[in-house]
Amino acid sequence: MQDALVEMSRHSVTRQLLKRIGIRPPQPLLRSYRPWSDALLGGKRILVNKGGHYAEHLIAGLQAQKATVDHLSSLSELSADTRLPVAATVYQGTVFDATDIRDVSRLRDLYDFFRPALNHLGSHHRIVILLSNAEPLGSPEHGAAISAMEGFARSLAKESGPRGVNVNCIRVHTAPDIKERLAPLVHFFLSDYAAFITGQIIDCTGTAAARTVPTLVGSLAGKRILVTGAAQGIGYAICRRLGEEGAHVYCLDRPENKKALDELAQTIDGEVMLMDLGQADATQQIADRLQTAPPLDGIVHNAGITRDRTLFAMDGKNWDQVMTINLQVVVQLTQDLLRRGHIADTGRIICMSSISGLSGNFGQTNYSASKAGLVGFVKALSQHLAAQGITANAVAPGFIETAMTARVPFMVKQIARRFSSLGQGGLPDDVADLICFLASPCSQGVTGSVIRVCGGNFIGA
Repeated sequence: MQDALVEMSRHSVTRQLLKRIGIRPPQPLLRSYRPWSDALLGGKRILVNKGGHYAEHLIAGLQAQKATVDHLSSLSELSADTRLPVAATVYQGTVFDATDIRDVSRLRDLYDFFRPALNHLGSHHRIVILLSNAEPLGSPEHGAAISAMEGFARSLAKESGPRGVNVNCIRVHTAPDIKERLAPLVHFFLSDYAAFITGQIIDCTGTAAARTVPTLVGSLAGKRILVTGAAQGIGYAICRRLGEEGAHVYCLDRPENKKALDELAQTIDGEVMLMDLGQADATQQIADRLQTAPPLDGIVHNAGITRDRTLFAMDGKNWDQVMTINLQVVVQLTQDLLRRGHIADTGRIICMSSISGLSGNFGQTNYSASKAGLVGFVKALSQHLAAQGITANAVAPGFIETAMTARVPFMVKQIARRFSSLGQGGLPDDVADLICFLASPCSQGVTGSVIRVCGGNFIGA
């Protein structure tokens, strides 16, 4: 609640300043500042289309999360005895199941469904579009239809972003238990925990070996998770959110941050690990520390540094420092823990990438290379660990409001915020909420993915 009050105060001051200088302030985002509950979608009215292969299956799960569901081909099907007249009906979420669209002539379905629905979308609406997966040797027309729908979703996200509306796609692969893997993913992206995630294409697969997929609430209770770079900013938020969900968190950071780590660990009943990841034997020391502990259920590689220079002005030391901390340590530590059996079957490996790693950035050849390396690492690692049910994913934040970005000049910050479709920067909690989901057993269907928490930033892939 304290975080919510701070954010409301900051946003109010910013809006007043923007109005004074003639800049239209963005729509405040509706976020959730509480642990997961069994009423994740409580109070939301969700529109679900008739069609596709999964919509009907998802309805019971949406209702179990306390959502009100209208299952319609179009808004014209709203009957006269509904609680609200058609003109006044407002939805907080939409699930459009397009998994049966396999030829380009059916793309008109998008227009016919969404065009009349636009006036009924609440200002904090969440849209999830389900797509089938085009196999490499499948119909070229099927592939064209899927790519067209992805382009539609990304554009709709940009058009609707100023109203605080999110649009994301889930590509549903074929697997015996794919419906069970899909449901919690849909619930998360319809919830207020996904406020700053939009314009994303996420794969739901059967790649990682099948395990029971529980409900989200309580799914992290008792899980043992290591978080690097835990003392401040995004790392601090990750530890706090994991602790709120009942995880036992190993909070790792440099010795000079001991006081902050002690306070954090005490708050969440976690454990402090003091380690400078720049030391040659850092990964060895961490593995030794965990030798007598039960295997980890997850590791979040959050620690990272920048040493920004153009390539011409960059010396070898700056290159080496960034590549070591941001990439080499991640690879070595993960491999050491796996080799020693310190990561349990069904464990979760999460790497902090960046949109700079996806698009490149001026003066960041070292940083962009290191963050792009993490993308390739999780994609390959996910295949190697699939049989054990271990998943590996990367999260790529955009402009996030932290103590570091607070020192950026006002107008520079405004430009950075406006690169987002939502017209604003994100919060550390936005990243932490996604990482909590990816760390939970409910994310079994997501592996080898890179998910951007960037508000639909205009740069990057």
